[in-house]
Amino acid sequence: MQLFILFETASGYALFEKEDFDEVGGQLQSVQKAIDSVERFTKQVTLAAYQPFTTAEEALENIQAIAETKVSKTLKEFLLANLPAVKSAKKQKFQLGLSDVKLGLDITSETGITASYNETI
Repeated sequence: MQLFILFETASGYALFEKEDFDEVGGQLQSVQKAIDSVERFTKQVTLAAYQPFTTAEEALENIQAIAETKVSKTLKEFLLANLPAVKSAKKQKFQLGLSDVKLGLDITSETGITASYNETI
């Protein structure tokens, strides 16, 4: 299964992609080793999309929304534009990895995209 990982920064949103993701957690050790080295990390994931904030106001608005675990208009548009189309949660052929359960629930209600959160993600 394909995994996309949402990464929020002060400069914008990024989606990283990992093919053949093992959701059972069997890859946990290799993931932990990979994040110690940029060279190994780039072999594990690739940058799928990046959207920089265009103004300081936009950056502040989006970071505040993330802090409040809410989906901003910018984030919603970014996800819908850069993730495969989803007809229903049962037919979703990818996972969106997040570190925040509450944000994941809000993303699901706003976009219909089901988010995943586990120790590997």
